Amino acid sequence: MNEIKILFFVLGSFFGIEDGRIAADKITVHIYPQEQEIEIVQEHLFALIQSEKDKAFVLEQWDSIYNWQEKKTPWAKALDDFPIKDLKFTPVKMTTQTHQVLIRPHLTLKYDREDDLSCMGIWFNSEKDEFYLNHVPEYNIKSENGKLEGNYWVFSAKDNITFTMYPFLNRNDAFQDLKVPLKELVRNQKE
Repeated sequence: MNEIKILFFVLGSFFGIEDGRIAADKITVHIYPQEQEIEIVQEHLFALIQSEKDKAFVLEQWDSIYNWQEKKTPWAKALDDFPIKDLKFTPVKMTTQTHQVLIRPHLTLKYDREDDLSCMGIWFNSEKDEFYLNHVPEYNIKSENGKLEGNYWVFSAKDNITFTMYPFLNRNDAFQDLKVPLKELVRNQKE
């Protein structure tokens, strides 16, 4: 199996940004095998901040991602085999504080071959017509149409595939203390 180069929960990894600091607490991945398309929706973006220098670094990364088209931010080389790549930011109003809007990246990638997904840790077995995803307990993967078999989540390639990851759910207090919501960093920058 190939090296995983794209991490679903690190936004910068889709753009080959070294030391990507923007991550998501919840990631939902949809794979449509018949359309040869994968969608990745990230929610609850945050960054780990220890200093003012970290804040500036994260805001610089955010600017290059949020304005990727205008700044001509290149996609990660691992995605070269994907002929169509798109990133949109879906605004979502909060239900309790309607004046605030959450930042929700929505990535869409089209692929030509099932093997193209291996850069994201998804492997295809043509003999069984199934997709496989490594089971990493710390990622807290949930799926209603996949089944956990040993060290792998197994999905039929005949059906659409959906799984959700919560990779930072069980982190320690020291980690939680460094987490700053991206919306807070962006809002403070504008003030």
